[in-house]
Amino acid sequence: MRALLSIVAGLVLGVLAAPASAQLCSQPGQIFLKNDNLADIPGTANVSIIPGLCEGEAMGCVFDVSVQQFSSEVRVASVAGAFINNVNTAGISAIVNVKIYDGISWVGTTPVLGTEVLDFEGATGSSLQFNSSGINTVDLTNLNVRITSGKLVVAFFMEMNNGGGSCATGYTTNFATDNAAPPCSGSCSPARKNLIFIQGQGWRDPTNATVSGFPICSCYYAGNWIIRSCVEPVGFPRTYCTGKLNSANCVPAIGWTGSATLTSGPDNFHVRCTNVINNRSGLFYWGTQSAAAPFLGGTLCVAQPVRRTGVQNSGGSPTGINCNTGVYDYFFTQAYAAANSVTAGVDYYGQFWMRDPQNLDGTGASLSNAIHFRFSP
Repeated sequence: MRALLSIVAGLVLGVLAAPASAQLCSQPGQIFLKNDNLADIPGTANVSIIPGLCEGEAMGCVFDVSVQQFSSEVRVASVAGAFINNVNTAGISAIVNVKIYDGISWVGTTPVLGTEVLDFEGATGSSLQFNSSGINTVDLTNLNVRITSGKLVVAFFMEMNNGGGSCATGYTTNFATDNAAPPCSGSCSPARKNLIFIQGQGWRDPTNATVSGFPICSCYYAGNWIIRSCVEPVGFPRTYCTGKLNSANCVPAIGWTGSATLTSGPDNFHVRCTNVINNRSGLFYWGTQSAAAPFLGGTLCVAQPVRRTGVQNSGGSPTGINCNTGVYDYFFTQAYAAANSVTAGVDYYGQFWMRDPQNLDGTGASLSNAIHFRFSP
């Protein structure tokens, strides 16, 4: 990034005019991940070009799929990145390579990427062409790219930039971020979210990266890389359906800890629900079919017949009303599974119901989203 020290290579505002076809996911069941803060289908949006990113360097980001609780193991169906011209000229090309890594760790502020699970050029024997001025999507469905760590790292390497400029002076067409503020006044992204590969240094976090002693944030970099991905959950459990907003303005969120095993593993499978109102009764119910039907002002995610577990209290703060201190935790024991004829490999679905007397819809109840789970032997 030699050009970072040139005024020419300071942050340059551009316009993204991406067609809707370049956005979202193409298949049911795929989950849309977005590193930037633009609209899912941004249409025309002000963005920032990073002109000092040279050939041989890369933009990257970290998607934490584990916190979304749909599954730590996912198959990567597609990735997408923005290649933008400073005056929105279309048809300028670049040769790009995509690499995907399974996991990331940190030594201080320096990222250490996990196992490389995809080098697109190495896997296919061909390079990728990106065109300005918009978001370019790369289909990976035939490559069976999987990550199991819960941290998906997507990187786009610039191999040949055919836009105007050079590494020494900066390029007029390049990878871009969602920053719309003028140079040196934008906000840098949260730490450990965006990545940049700098010649002679390797991978760095742009929030604290320097070139020749000069920080690149925020005159030469600001915002979040425009990088997106569509993934498919592979492992179980996973979540689905939609929870109902409660009277504390939170949406109850289902999750889990431990592993669902009948006899072969530890007896530690718990189904949990957070973002719930403190000191309210609730219960977990489950069955063998999913649903998506109107129910109590929300969505019934499990089809009848269902089995209801015992009522429990969310606990939390003894006074007041909030949704950050209480939790429901149903211990789905191996003994309970055996008593209810749970079978290994069968699909099961579950959801939490909880009392919510102050709910404005008058139903007196709220609902979580749902969990899809299977037991191993």
